[in-house]
Amino acid sequence: MSYTSSNSFVPRMKASVFALAAILASAAPALADQSSSSCLPADDVNHTQVLNDHQILFYMRNKKIWLNTLQARCVSLPIQEGFSFSSAFSEYCPNTETIRVVRSGEVCKLGGFTPYEKPVNHS
Repeated sequence: MSYTSSNSFVPRMKASVFALAAILASAAPALADQSSSSCLPADDVNHTQVLNDHQILFYMRNKKIWLNTLQARCVSLPIQEGFSFSSAFSEYCPNTETIRVVRSGEVCKLGGFTPYEKPVNHS
């Protein structure tokens, strides 16, 4: 039987299992937050809705809705006629891709995507 350092009597195999479990446990929060760092395929976007100068809803063909919070305010976005997107990868990727406001030409950088559910109207 071999032993780990510090005079521990834990067999090396068990120490390896504990180390692997610790690594996976520390990675769990990053894996859970993966949805906000994933790219949206441009072909799967049905339409978008500008909420204000820093938030855009992306309506997907599969009926899911994603909220993108831009990295900074995009002042002309809510008062213009939409935005255009140009990328070699045909995906909307958070924190890397930019959009261009149609009339003003203002360039704005996408932020993270988070799942979005429309508020229920109890009228």
